[in-house]
Amino acid sequence: MNWRGLLSGEALMTVNILAGVFIGDVVFRLRLAERAVRKFLPVLKRIGVGPILGTALAVGVGSSKVAAVLLARGVEDGSISRDGAIWGTISLSFPAYLRRWPSTLALCVGMAGAAGWIFASTLLLRSFGRFLFVVAKARGSETKTGETSPDEQREGRSVMWYKRLLITLPVAWLFYASAFLIMPEVERLLRESLGGSLLPVAGWGVASAALAGISASLALARGALANGDLDVAQAVFALLLGNGLGYFTRALRQNAGYFFGIFPMDISRAILIRNIVTMIPFVIVSLAVPILFIL
Repeated sequence: MNWRGLLSGEALMTVNILAGVFIGDVVFRLRLAERAVRKFLPVLKRIGVGPILGTALAVGVGSSKVAAVLLARGVEDGSISRDGAIWGTISLSFPAYLRRWPSTLALCVGMAGAAGWIFASTLLLRSFGRFLFVVAKARGSETKTGETSPDEQREGRSVMWYKRLLITLPVAWLFYASAFLIMPEVERLLRESLGGSLLPVAGWGVASAALAGISASLALARGALANGDLDVAQAVFALLLGNGLGYFTRALRQNAGYFFGIFPMDISRAILIRNIVTMIPFVIVSLAVPILFIL
């Protein structure tokens, strides 16, 4: 049992939750959401995106966690619906990924060449496709209730918001601890069960290594390509397969605990389930193209 890793992870998550809640609450109470997108409101309204979601998406480029707090406060304030907050929170992964993608592309191309370029581009397109879908689900979910709330009403809701952390933080700690203990075993079972005739042994090694991290799988892919053990299509398929499997374990291990710390239990559970379910079709589609070149 890695107690040090568990406690350090719990502490980091708690700091992230408290910092995100504080910053998000300040942004919400000062009505920065409305002010930040005031010039763009006519355009946003035409496509069904209100100021809370629009600002959350913009903030999400810098910090998806603070952006999620804005949506959580929107639900508390009544300015965005429950479903709007759920779909909006799921959509935040794309703005955050946009910030990381240039470095991901450079790493992929530098280590795996053409296969790395195709892999990184596919990840971007896959994330963008899912983003369009979930944003469409969140459209039209905002009202004017929260925007017109008196300052003293917002102050009272802020006090209740911080008090609710006494309930949500223990839930977040419990979920993180459960994921910390269970997910390594799940990843081990996935690595051991990977096999079959669709890929050479080297390909399954690349896919298995992706559960540990993208750098490890890219390093194996580079070696397999250089040795001729894999062609480009096989390397892309192996990288995407490993990334797809790793996505679901990362969703449980890295982000879910944070959502349980800022949203009520029912919303957190819905975010977790819909986050995974909506990604499955895009993972399958992304795997279908390289399979055509392998078969």
